[in-house]
Amino acid sequence: MSSVFISGSIAIKNIPSCVENSINRIMEQNIHVLVGDAKGIDTVIQNYLKRHNYLNVTVYSIYHSPRYKVPEFHEKHVPVNTNLKKERDRQQEKDAAMTIASDYSLVIWDGKSNGSYQNILRAIEHEKKIKIYLHSENKFVQPEKKTRNEMEYIYRENNGYTAKEVVEHLINEGEYYFRQSRTFLQYLLDQHIIKKEGGVYLPMPQYERLFIIDKYRGRVKGIKFNTDFISWIKKWVKEIKTPEEISLF
Repeated sequence: MSSVFISGSIAIKNIPSCVENSINRIMEQNIHVLVGDAKGIDTVIQNYLKRHNYLNVTVYSIYHSPRYKVPEFHEKHVPVNTNLKKERDRQQEKDAAMTIASDYSLVIWDGKSNGSYQNILRAIEHEKKIKIYLHSENKFVQPEKKTRNEMEYIYRENNGYTAKEVVEHLINEGEYYFRQSRTFLQYLLDQHIIKKEGGVYLPMPQYERLFIIDKYRGRVKGIKFNTDFISWIKKWVKEIKTPEEISLF
């Protein structure tokens, strides 16, 4: 009997109609559904399956008693490494177990959620069949677009890069302009590309298009760097610095 791991972004509170059609076909074929126990799409999926009296479902949880589970469903406890302290890392152990145990994945993604993004990358890495619904475009991702690079582009368009990730990305591409995020940020300050106000980094007005303003509950936390910034910074540094000067960063 085949099985499917259904997951999605916690911010998505309703199942889109085209995703409902996919789930209906899953039920028609009596495919075993694996789903998590979190609020958001996990809960919505469980309730949808229950409303249709579909019980071929197993709820995975890192807890001995799942946070949410329809009573009639099966459950599976996933033990986690006790050295993992962050809740996100602990929950990824559960998601990894579902990816490995399933034949294919159905991901309902807002383009932002890191958990859903990791589920997609893991399915690709393990060569699992995968169907990805992109909420912002209200459609499924085309088969030729279901690649690691395409998924990273979507994720970065919505979330951007931290300073550390920019430096790591450049180094991975063989561009050794900067060695540390601290010197990278100082360089941007010195070049008047960003400024610092009240302990928070902000873009200078003429460079705002290259940044994503990072906010939490309406409050500005700082900046992240969008995908255009990566190619822009390579060109900027090469145009204004000699190779000897670049090696000093």
